[in-house]
Amino acid sequence: MSFKREMNRFFPLVMYLFVLAMCLGACSLGANQGPAGEPKRTDDYTFNSERRDLNERVNKRPESFQKNTPDEYTLTATLDVSHESGVDRISYEIMLNEVRVPMSNVIQSFTLDPDMMNQIDAAELINSNVSNTYEASLEPDKEPFGLSLGRNYILKPRVEIDSHFVQSYVDMYIKISYGPNDQRTEDYFYIQAEPSPRTIEYMKSWEKD
Repeated sequence: MSFKREMNRFFPLVMYLFVLAMCLGACSLGANQGPAGEPKRTDDYTFNSERRDLNERVNKRPESFQKNTPDEYTLTATLDVSHESGVDRISYEIMLNEVRVPMSNVIQSFTLDPDMMNQIDAAELINSNVSNTYEASLEPDKEPFGLSLGRNYILKPRVEIDSHFVQSYVDMYIKISYGPNDQRTEDYFYIQAEPSPRTIEYMKSWEKD
């Protein structure tokens, strides 16, 4: 059998092994990097640790939340209401943008006034992006230009809600953490979310009842 025929015989096997090696290499890379090359998170933050931290501070150390906006970035909070599938919903969103320092592995978490637990049909008030597999980082004047975190909650039937909730529905307690594992910065803020015009009108209806 000629050398050329031998090469033709084994060429498919060589190509198969080459493609297999490339796939294994890509899979190994994909396990450690996100779609845009983001590194895999290696920190110890979990949903439970964020929940414990925020709940403990809100209930026992509310003074640990700053009321002044940070110097390193802009942080805003908004809320809206809607009526969908026969129920009223209230939606909260925080936005972190206009960063003035590099912020690696940004983790955002927030909770509401504890009294909102009596007004909302949910198991808990905490929301966080801590379940992300890969790091979300920000740098001045580079994409992505900001990170948002939002959640909508179903309000309980109107007859079950204490009308006094209109005094605290805007209160948000926010935690922003970022930086390498051995030098994490943890910022805590108390912010009153800015309600949409629709939300303002909705809350006026409570005053008429």
